[in-house]
Amino acid sequence: MSHVKQITLIAVMAIAVCLSCAEEEQTGGLARVGNRVITEADLEARLEGMPPYMRDQLTTPEGKERLLKAIVEEEMIVREATAKGLDKSQDLKDELALRKRDILVRLFYEQVIEAEAAPTDAAVLEHYESNPVEFTIPANARARHIQVATEGKAARIRKQLEEGADFAELAAEHSLDAVTKDREGILHGEVVKGKPLKGTGDLPALVDAIFELEVGELSMPVETAVGYHIVRVDEKNPGILKPLEEVKGDISDRLTYDNRNAVRDRIMEDLRSKYGAEYFTESPEEAMTPETLFKMASEESDAEKKIEYYRRFAEEFPDDERVYEARFMIGFTMAEDLQDYDRAEEVFRVFLEEYPETDLSDDAGWMIENMRSGSQPEFGTD
Repeated sequence: MSHVKQITLIAVMAIAVCLSCAEEEQTGGLARVGNRVITEADLEARLEGMPPYMRDQLTTPEGKERLLKAIVEEEMIVREATAKGLDKSQDLKDELALRKRDILVRLFYEQVIEAEAAPTDAAVLEHYESNPVEFTIPANARARHIQVATEGKAARIRKQLEEGADFAELAAEHSLDAVTKDREGILHGEVVKGKPLKGTGDLPALVDAIFELEVGELSMPVETAVGYHIVRVDEKNPGILKPLEEVKGDISDRLTYDNRNAVRDRIMEDLRSKYGAEYFTESPEEAMTPETLFKMASEESDAEKKIEYYRRFAEEFPDDERVYEARFMIGFTMAEDLQDYDRAEEVFRVFLEEYPETDLSDDAGWMIENMRSGSQPEFGTD
């Protein structure tokens, strides 16, 4: 959608609440153009077809005023264009024919290909039962520690704590961990079983010790690569398997996504046979090189086509070193161009599972956390 069209839609959305009750009583709605009365239902109908980020911009009285104004202006322009005979022009007929084709293609994808790619309830259940780790919230805890250089000093500090010394005071006085010593020794964020500590680094022995303790219990000195630690657990939560109903939609979307290309290829093959489609020269698709296909994807302005090109690149050239970039760009395009955040998040989560150590893994994590907030990413910076 062009910038002008976006402004027009946003503009029309807001006068709904701004006109006085007296005007509503006089016109039977919010505004009138000729014999057409524009009502709040007209505004709601326009809003219904807009993406969420645009609707959010039109919740203020000023935004609603702009929306109503845009609807009024649109109605006046349509009437004047019709009066001038533009509704019978060849330009209109040609554009309507093109739009009809676009709409038919979209409907075919949605109502035929997507419908056939959608998994059965049995397939969803099988995926859920076969991949419990994917749907389990891992065990987590909140803990604090005091890090020192020697085992002997750690033992002495533990003895002081057993005798009633204040953990926060001893951490401030003795801990070598600059991140936690001035915050009562508290480790940053939740400690997740099997994952590195936030802000403290990869200290698996420390994480293991935390999950061996009961709440309130002091550890014996724990040796890690940075020294010795005395740990106390303040809160502990076991791993929880999410119920099927909570994740059923996500599983269905994932399986639909996985099935879509195979279903599409099968249907296209059937249609080639049914309608006698053939190439008189070598098929451009068959002759496509990875360089050509990646360039087409990066330069394509239509979001859906861009996604399809990147997907084809990743599937047809799985050994190319740019595959992970293509996978990332699929999710990025879904988020930035289509505002399809749920589908984008699914792509980014799969990306992090398959490419956790690439230079785009942090960017994928940033997108998952921030893409719905409207924050602008600053990829490629230190």
